[in-house]
Amino acid sequence: MFGKLKDIAGSGALQKLIDKVGPEIKLKLQECLATVDSGIISDDASYGQNVIGPVKLAVEASASGATKLVPHFDDKFDIAMLHLRDELIVTQGAGVALVEDFDQRLPDVLKSGFEKTREIA
Repeated sequence: MFGKLKDIAGSGALQKLIDKVGPEIKLKLQECLATVDSGIISDDASYGQNVIGPVKLAVEASASGATKLVPHFDDKFDIAMLHLRDELIVTQGAGVALVEDFDQRLPDVLKSGFEKTREIA
């Protein structure tokens, strides 16, 4: 019973965090994607260094410390951003773009990406 309550409370906190940092993620993601090519996006290490890292720093700065309340935030954020790449970033030749309905899909994709990390303690 307590595990179910913990999941419900955690889900609410996660949604609040997503609502708070979603706009910052979008802005920083657009900025990062303007400077990379599809080869960087397709390589996990390069994507991590050139996109996930800068976006994470922007999120941490805009969240006013709220990310520190999420256990293992760094690992969970990395997994969520890899999921975001697979769902919302399109590569065409050397070009990189966000899907057309990015704004509408971003909250749900972030939530499902963070939910993929439940096994991380």
